Amino acid sequence: MANDQPSNPPPSNVFDAVEVHYEALPVSEIAASGQGIPSTLFASPEKIAEWDGLERTFGELSRRVKEQVASDVQGTFEQLQEQVFREVAHEPSYVGGQLDRKNLRMYEWQRGELYIHSAALILDPDTTLEVSYEPEGRLKRLLLESDERRITYLGELPDGVTQEQGNAVAVWRSQKGKSAVSVSDTEFLNDLSDIYLDPFREALATRRRFIEEYSIEPYRIRLSYDDQPYSVNYSQTKFRRSHIHALPVIREAPLDARESIASSTRGTGEFGMRREARARAVVNRVMEGGGPDVDSTSPLKYALLWVRDNRDQGAFMDTKPEILKQTIEVLRSTEPDRKILLIGDDLFRGRPELFSAFQEEGVLDGVDTDSLIRFWAAEKNGGTALTHGEQALFLHYFNTDADIVQVGIESGALESAICLGVPTVYFQAREHVGDKGTRWQLYWAKWSFGESRVAEEVDGSKKFFASGRPVKLFDRSGGVYPPPLMTVRRVEFGPDLPELEDKEAEPVAVYYPAKITVGVDRISNLVESGELADMASAFDQGWSREAWRTSEYYADQIHRWALVETTDWEVAARRYEAVTHALNGMVHPADGEVRRTYESAGYHLAGHHDQESGSVVDPGGISAAYGAAPQDRGTAVTSALNKLLGDEGFKTRCVHDLRLVSLSAEERAKLASSIKEVAAANEVLRAIGNCAPDGSPTTSKHVAEALSVALPRQQNRSLNSRAGAEAAPLGEGRPQGSPADQTRPTALGPAQAPRSLALLGSDELVQHHADLTDAAQNLTQRVATTTAAAQALADRYEQDGGQTVARLTASGAEPELIERARGAAAEDVAHAREGAQTVQRKLNDINGRIQQAAQEVERRAGLTPQRQQAEDAARQQHAAQQVQAPQIQPPAPKITGPEGPAHGGVSL
Repeated sequence: MANDQPSNPPPSNVFDAVEVHYEALPVSEIAASGQGIPSTLFASPEKIAEWDGLERTFGELSRRVKEQVASDVQGTFEQLQEQVFREVAHEPSYVGGQLDRKNLRMYEWQRGELYIHSAALILDPDTTLEVSYEPEGRLKRLLLESDERRITYLGELPDGVTQEQGNAVAVWRSQKGKSAVSVSDTEFLNDLSDIYLDPFREALATRRRFIEEYSIEPYRIRLSYDDQPYSVNYSQTKFRRSHIHALPVIREAPLDARESIASSTRGTGEFGMRREARARAVVNRVMEGGGPDVDSTSPLKYALLWVRDNRDQGAFMDTKPEILKQTIEVLRSTEPDRKILLIGDDLFRGRPELFSAFQEEGVLDGVDTDSLIRFWAAEKNGGTALTHGEQALFLHYFNTDADIVQVGIESGALESAICLGVPTVYFQAREHVGDKGTRWQLYWAKWSFGESRVAEEVDGSKKFFASGRPVKLFDRSGGVYPPPLMTVRRVEFGPDLPELEDKEAEPVAVYYPAKITVGVDRISNLVESGELADMASAFDQGWSREAWRTSEYYADQIHRWALVETTDWEVAARRYEAVTHALNGMVHPADGEVRRTYESAGYHLAGHHDQESGSVVDPGGISAAYGAAPQDRGTAVTSALNKLLGDEGFKTRCVHDLRLVSLSAEERAKLASSIKEVAAANEVLRAIGNCAPDGSPTTSKHVAEALSVALPRQQNRSLNSRAGAEAAPLGEGRPQGSPADQTRPTALGPAQAPRSLALLGSDELVQHHADLTDAAQNLTQRVATTTAAAQALADRYEQDGGQTVARLTASGAEPELIERARGAAAEDVAHAREGAQTVQRKLNDINGRIQQAAQEVERRAGLTPQRQQAEDAARQQHAAQQVQAPQIQPPAPKITGPEGPAHGGVSL
């Protein structure tokens, strides 16, 4: 089914959201000095040798633990934690939440942190890294999954094992694709042993990845054992320190930083040659597949749409199917020459109904849904899976050889490519913008350093939001730095927090889609794997009459919730929470806590829910099943539920729920404009090369300044092209409100290519004059505002050196610190004055153009009728020529190196 014209195309004014001038970008406020405190926490040669040896002999350690656990379950695990885990590792080093410290830390289970921490270690030699593991790290996370999915171990537990440990084994086996219940005590205890050993094994493996995948010196990586509460070390780690210490290097030398990362990731000698060959082989496979029909002299264009599909505790960051569909539609409308490829996980695994729906709607027409799905897998790479480093190299070489953009939900998998300069647009829920979103904002926002403090009421008491969190203020102590990367943009989606200023409030709505994803997957697996049928063994013939009634109540609740029609995220999320909770209560009817939790959460559903037409589910099937003989009742009930939850009507509702999250029209427009902006930024950097127009080494600021010229020009070309295609026939006037009028740029600035006033029709000239006048009014207000702000800053500086200087002086700070603050305040004043002068220059330019337009209007008013007629005919003839032949653009300004285009400078 063709889908060249999507049902909901993005608005024609997709450029409205483009942030053309980098000075309009937000400023990330970083509570640090920006100087950085080098780390000296190195691993000793003895420790390096010990960890290397433990890697080699880990299998022997695992064998000994599994032998001992058969006779003493809890004692063996306690000995493992105290005598192995603690003795071979360091204590976590002190960070104290100080962002200047370069002793970085990540936890072994944070696989998404691998990418940005490797970049920090490569780019900043003063950094070191701790890979931390916890005594029961894997067990705790499995129990979180057990609570979320209402998974309990239904088999008989070996002696000495707790129910919690059993539940963890149930989740572990499910993740490994095993049956829900172990076939023997030995198999169960082996699984439990693996759960306790896994954090240590993964910590050793993570250390090895940094050494081999990214060429990090072994002495810069230590293992640490963290058995303290969350608030002691974890919350004080401040993982964004990796961004704070890596990105300034990219800001100052983006191409050199890119080469450093690629070189360290590639490695040297035969090892490096082999890794490069494997990465380039993937590039060749993709590019040999061809692209859209384009001019052969143009680089092939691609859009990589990342699919993240974990379906676990982190499912709030999984790809949203409807947003993926809308992204494809936006690209078809605004970037038709880009070949679209899905990359990453398989969104349709276990979801044939979703795949069929997308096919029927034409969503996947022309989309490559195979080449880069699990592109790292062994079966796609000669029997050996691509490593993390080889995957990053693939994206680097692909970006070098072609024109690509990557689009996806915020995920660590995007970060290696981001640091390597791959143009990136990422989605983030609005609820996360003010907390975890501040970290990724460091990529594309401006930076300022300073101090964070709690605001005070008039009476001097601390000020708090309604939530109880303190209201914080930021005192900037230096200048504002340009964005590290202009090739990254964020598209926000979904509802915002209830109190917009309280950015650290707990998100709520963002987790509803995660509950839907996890719930749909859990129910589908129960049905398809036979696990639901196996639950028949959990029904006890000896249950009391009350227990059987309670079990039937839960089964009836499952039936009711299965038939509910949903229209929003929250109701849909509650469906799957209620069903999974009720499944647990159905086989544990005597557990009063389960019943209290079910009712207190508001899951109880009363009333009658008719089936949809076409459904084959028998509404009386549940009651009839509980009427079977006690010895047959469990099988009858699970059979009825299999029929209910495997019914096509229920599966259709599941697909509907998965697609509830979508982008608004404004969010789709932001997506379209962001894709164009990051692609343009990449073109600009390629054009400039390592030598900026002023002869200095290229920095991100040079890219930003060039982009502020290139994007408006691109905008005008797009608008003029669209207007020409939609123009009325020659000789007929264009009516007001026509498409061409609707796409007329509304904000004019000096960066726009000027049009010859003599070629404008009378109506167009009047409109042009009006547009310029509106722009001048807006700029006049900005001039007044920026000038007043600069003067206020200057007055305060003259008075006492500025707010920060005054506070430091009053507190008796060191003279050197006060002088540094005074110098920073002077820079602030200069920066503010420069900003005000820039706005004034823009206003002067607009006023000059207004005067020119007014003179042209006056000139025409003095023409004779014959002369007016002749000029009108000339304008019509010129317009006809523009429609009949391609418009030849005037030569674009060249950005060159000091020796001209032959040495790296090319036309933009």
